[in-house]
Amino acid sequence: MITFQKEDSRFAKEAQKLFEDHYDEIAERTDVIKLNPNFDAYNQLENNDSLEIHTIRDDGKLVGYSIWMLRQHIHYKDSFTASSDVLYIAPTHRKGMLGYRFIKWTTEEIKKRNPQRIMFHVKPFLDYGHLLERLGANYFEKVYSIVME
Repeated sequence: MITFQKEDSRFAKEAQKLFEDHYDEIAERTDVIKLNPNFDAYNQLENNDSLEIHTIRDDGKLVGYSIWMLRQHIHYKDSFTASSDVLYIAPTHRKGMLGYRFIKWTTEEIKKRNPQRIMFHVKPFLDYGHLLERLGANYFEKVYSIVME
């Protein structure tokens, strides 16, 4: 049975394989930028109530996650903003409507924190913008990257 739930940072111990799979799928220049999450920073955000973790489980097994950062926006201090840090669903579970259902659920959950704005970062080669648009999102910004050797 598929379930969606909120969890705390302890989920990271169980999520190591998913983190690696996610990195292998989307990371830029893995020869230069290595996977090494700053769990201390995540824990600090969690302790400040500025982090929210949502997961997908299939019969109890972790198969996906959505991690949010919530804070006053650095450019607009009166604007409480929810930013999707990472969103991942194991490829074995990317069928049917599960991805859309999870994105809808995680978005509805984060709305309960009353952000003024909700932001998602979408890779061009794994573009799920059409799902976000179904939820009322608008295309907003492109981001370019230069990786130094």
